[in-house]
Amino acid sequence: MSPISRGTHLALFLLTGILALMMTPTDIHAEQIAPRLYKSQLENGLTVITRETPGTGVATVQLWVEAGSVYEQPHEAGITHFIEHMIFKGTPSRGPGEVAGAIEAVGGRVNAYTSFEHTVYHATLNARHWDTAMEVLADAVLNSLFDPEELEREKQVIFEEILMRRDRPELHLFQEMMANTFQVHPYRLPISGTEESVGAISREDILAYLERHYHPDNFTVVVVGDVRAAQVLDESRRLLGGLPRREAPGKRDLPQEPPQDDSRLFLEEQSINQTHLALAFPIPAFKHPDTAALNVLSQILGQGEASRLNERLRHELGKVYRIDTSMFSSRDPGIFRVGAVLDAEHSREVLAEIMAEILALQHAPVSDEELDRARRNLEADFVFNLERAEGMARVLGSFALLTGDPREHEYLERIRGVEAEDLMRVAASYLTPQKLTAGILAPEGSNIALERQELATILQQAATQAQKRHPAQAREAGLPPHTHRFLLDNGITLLVREQRDVPTVAVRAVFTGGLRGETPLTNGAFTFIGELLPRGAGDRDFRQLARTVADMAAEIDGFSGRNTFGLKGDFLARFFDQGLLIMRDIMLEPAFSPDETERVRAELLANLRRQEDSLTSVAFREFNRSLFQGHPYALNTLGAAGAIRSLTVTDLQDIYRQYARPDRLVLSVVGDIDAEGVKNQVEELFGGWAAPAADDPAVVETLLPPEPPARPVMVNLTRDREQVHIIIGFLGTTLTGPDRYALELLDQVLSGQSGRLFTELRDRRSLAYSLSSFSLLGTDTGSFGVYIGTSPERREEAIKELWSQLYRVRNEPISYAELERARNVLIGNYRLGLQTNGAQAMEMALNETYGLGLDFAGRYPRRLEATGAEEVLAAAQRYLQPERYVMVTIGGEGRSAEEIAPGAAPEDAKEAISASEDN
Repeated sequence: MSPISRGTHLALFLLTGILALMMTPTDIHAEQIAPRLYKSQLENGLTVITRETPGTGVATVQLWVEAGSVYEQPHEAGITHFIEHMIFKGTPSRGPGEVAGAIEAVGGRVNAYTSFEHTVYHATLNARHWDTAMEVLADAVLNSLFDPEELEREKQVIFEEILMRRDRPELHLFQEMMANTFQVHPYRLPISGTEESVGAISREDILAYLERHYHPDNFTVVVVGDVRAAQVLDESRRLLGGLPRREAPGKRDLPQEPPQDDSRLFLEEQSINQTHLALAFPIPAFKHPDTAALNVLSQILGQGEASRLNERLRHELGKVYRIDTSMFSSRDPGIFRVGAVLDAEHSREVLAEIMAEILALQHAPVSDEELDRARRNLEADFVFNLERAEGMARVLGSFALLTGDPREHEYLERIRGVEAEDLMRVAASYLTPQKLTAGILAPEGSNIALERQELATILQQAATQAQKRHPAQAREAGLPPHTHRFLLDNGITLLVREQRDVPTVAVRAVFTGGLRGETPLTNGAFTFIGELLPRGAGDRDFRQLARTVADMAAEIDGFSGRNTFGLKGDFLARFFDQGLLIMRDIMLEPAFSPDETERVRAELLANLRRQEDSLTSVAFREFNRSLFQGHPYALNTLGAAGAIRSLTVTDLQDIYRQYARPDRLVLSVVGDIDAEGVKNQVEELFGGWAAPAADDPAVVETLLPPEPPARPVMVNLTRDREQVHIIIGFLGTTLTGPDRYALELLDQVLSGQSGRLFTELRDRRSLAYSLSSFSLLGTDTGSFGVYIGTSPERREEAIKELWSQLYRVRNEPISYAELERARNVLIGNYRLGLQTNGAQAMEMALNETYGLGLDFAGRYPRRLEATGAEEVLAAAQRYLQPERYVMVTIGGEGRSAEEIAPGAAPEDAKEAISASEDN
């Protein structure tokens, strides 16, 4: 078959369908199945689901295909994921990169993902252009060329993705858990395939797979946003209605997993710093009546600070750094999973404690308090998920494919109907020792040496301990519309935006501080404070506070960044009054409990050790240290081990009092509230909080920006990993600097699926799976640079190609098309990023803190529109200085950074520019 023959045939199908629609009347219409929710099926079997959200200005278009890795033949392993990668590589009417470019050109973002049972192609953008997204996605899915040369290049990208997944402990352990839990079902196989299977896939294999699976019976179009259902149906019919119906969809008869009647265990060591433990139990498919009870059980057991496993293993015993539960439940039976991060020496004890907590659920009913909290939080997850068009579409698509009905109301009713007796029954049915699969991924040299016989002993001891516990009793102890700005008498700046579409409220309390307020001796103090703030206030200790927050189905967290720190809360509207009172107590009467301080200290130190397992994080840490010498931005955002060990409770309290003052607080509230009512509440709750009589110099200190490096700075770290990570970067500009917009546009020209780095280094040269440019803006200075993760043997080539792209933007103006796309993407992403109340509240507070003003959201697009290619070129020449940069390489072995740069790479890159344009 010729490269365009498949697309040509499909185009004929489309033409046939259009003519048929013109000549034959049809009574298919958008059927309303719930308020503003419509579902229809075209004559060829394709399903169309639309949720209208008038006034939001945003739309998500998703094309769901019932084609996942479980339907692959053995010789096709990874082909579904491979096709997902290739869909954006060109059609008869759009070249490589132009599919994504067409969406980005109108300010949208486009992507895709593959699961075990379906593939989803999705775009989110301004609602005015929803039909563009549908046309582009339909063209890509139906008419992709699958050019043989592009296929071979993309294989290299997928190989890099496979290596990346092996390097990430949590992903590697999940895959090993699936392989050990499932003995015959295809869930045991990696969705991305292996290097061998992907390497053997041919174009003919892909076309044969598409013939079996990519037909209208397997297509579901989901559109959510400021659209009209009738128009969505008409457009779906126009673009996809001409595809012929398939009488017998080509799905495999999947082998069903036999019952597990004995525990399983696997151990593995890897070059990591912390131990990862996972437990899994087989559970029914999503449609099974017990799934709702298992979800509630998961919530009680391991989701949130007030959950049983967190209370027992993190807060009481201090044996884990992180622990949670989750469920994988799809069309076929799945797993109930418990995951924990810990030190290797605690593995046996933690395993025993987890099993004791699980088995205790069989012996005593949970308390009414726990049950109500869990049901409320699961329901709240749905409500908060509805704030984003993408989240709503994903819920609709998932329910449609798993149950045949996109409406979630039946499932929510099942959640609300779960009783304590149901939890005891499902715990006894599914979470039993003989159905356990346990896996441990430990650092090299840990020598845990746990055998199955010892595991059996641990499980028996856990069962004995569980019978002695009574868990229920133990846990009983010029402003934008509708936006207002108030300055209170004690100096608090209060920002309020009334937004009543969804019954939620977001609150953000922002103080200046963060990394910028630290020194080498206090590095990590604000991260420490951010973690401690929600761990007790007034007369409530951490557990009492966590339970109170969980009872409201709310979230209250501290945060710390490079320039600010503070507190954030998200509430259902009916709990806003209670939530604001709790936030007041935390800010004015933080507990700084010595016990919690030590727990947080251990977790922060664990985070630092875990940082070493992420080479990307290490690379950026070393980059910042070298670039920002003499400025706090050079410090590690996670802190320094020495400082974290030495900071006392008194130290932390003193730092908090210096920076957390009413005259330095910006408090923003967004959601289903009344502005005047909020102002009165804040005055009543915070009015008695007085600022100190005199300014503390440590708070108002002005920091001088660092000078660019006098000469190139090379940092080369060797690690025993399968990838090498490379950063080349320069000093950048500030949040309020005049060059901000030019550098943001330049960053966008280099980044994105249709950006230069992706097109040249990934699409054309298959150098990497992950790569990007970055423009980080600070208050005193910033940074600009490029990043790539690649194979060690291609390290020199990657550095050369990065320099090639940097020289191109220094020497030549970007094209009008690139400039226009960059503007649209930045404006589109900015608006898409403000869909939730929480995002808007944080944006308002930060803009006020940084002096950008509440009207920045309106000014930002205008400033981008006013910045031309000449300003972008001038900014590139001003900031991208080949003699004054930092380069970090970390990972596999190769020539040292000094051998590759500064001399060879920039000069070679100059010569490579014309060659890269010709290829």
